[in-house]
Amino acid sequence: MSELLPLFPLSSVLFPGALMPLHIFESRYRLLIRRCIERRQSFGIVLIRSGSEVGASAEPHAIGTEARIVAESPLVDGRSYIVTRGHRRFAVERIVADAEPYLVGHVRYLDEPDGVGAADHASQAREALGAYLLAVVAVTDDSRGERAFVDDLRDAPPSDLAYRIAGSLAVDALRQQALLELETASARLEEETRILNRETELLRDLLVRLRERGERPELN
Repeated sequence: MSELLPLFPLSSVLFPGALMPLHIFESRYRLLIRRCIERRQSFGIVLIRSGSEVGASAEPHAIGTEARIVAESPLVDGRSYIVTRGHRRFAVERIVADAEPYLVGHVRYLDEPDGVGAADHASQAREALGAYLLAVVAVTDDSRGERAFVDDLRDAPPSDLAYRIAGSLAVDALRQQALLELETASARLEEETRILNRETELLRDLLVRLRERGERPELN
């Protein structure tokens, strides 16, 4: 069963559980946010497929994330800063044309199955994440927050782990969108492990070159 949901197309991807700060300045989105706050409603964040964030309406991807406003800081000129938290994924079944100044869609909220082998893929993803963060520390010589991040994910269920890792990966928006669109946590964790292993190898190669110049210690 579909529901009507106001949509906010962006050049960024919001994952369930993640925080996203937004600067609200266009009049149509001022109206959207004001209504959401007054009615205590959510809105949907969708990655732009074509078009731009400012100006004419953009065409969004079909899968997005419901966003709940958790903080607001209004400005005297009508603009505002808000912080949203991702809640549920949804599929846009149909865009309602000209219903409001902003986009509105009929959306269907999606299930979050773990999928086959989720526990094994979660273990592999944690191991890949640990190796990746170790490589980051070795290359950047900055370990702030890395150990706390890994410890925080130690007992996370597969779905939460998959989204936390997805939000931490230094990949472009289209790759983030591809992760968001995967149907199961197992598939998402498997792809994230592949990405993390690839990025770790690139960092290790960089570290070798830095060591040859005497700029970094060995990576154990």
